[in-house]
Amino acid sequence: MRWSSFPILRPPAPPPSKPSTSGTDLVKKPASLRAAIAATLPDLARDADRLVMWVERGAVRATQGPQRGFAWEYDLIIVAENYTLPPEDLFFTVTDWMRLHQPDLLQPDAAGFPFEVDVIDDRAFDVKITLPLREVVAATPSQGGWSLEVQEEPVHFPDAAPLRPDSAPLASVWAQDSEILFQVAPDQDT
Repeated sequence: MRWSSFPILRPPAPPPSKPSTSGTDLVKKPASLRAAIAATLPDLARDADRLVMWVERGAVRATQGPQRGFAWEYDLIIVAENYTLPPEDLFFTVTDWMRLHQPDLLQPDAAGFPFEVDVIDDRAFDVKITLPLREVVAATPSQGGWSLEVQEEPVHFPDAAPLRPDSAPLASVWAQDSEILFQVAPDQDT
């Protein structure tokens, strides 16, 4: 999401220009997670009132330094009402989404995310999931003001990415005369 430039720390002569996107796009991750859930659990997509999301306990983090951007941290509350599918389907979808959009929550030493279940009957229940999310907003000088953009989560360790594009995987690593030398499997074409 990119906001248009606007002047800051100036006299209040002309008001700042409006953001170039709607206010509902201020945080990207809730919409992205909703789309992932809708894609894998069409039951919830058909009846949008059964999948409710909101943000609680938001905080803005910024530091004194050359970077003018900031991060917002918040708890995303997800409620699947009258849920009748296997619960593992919902939790798999959420954790799979987290692999790209909040990978720090899947580190071995990370705390699990909390959830609650309200059993309605022997076939249906309400599920509430709380995800602690973080989004970084970059600030770039632009035409006498600032351009603000919510950053995508960096890909830390892509699962299937080869070490070298279009090549065979690493075959071995060995040391000789206290220098580390790398041997890569030859290309399949040769």
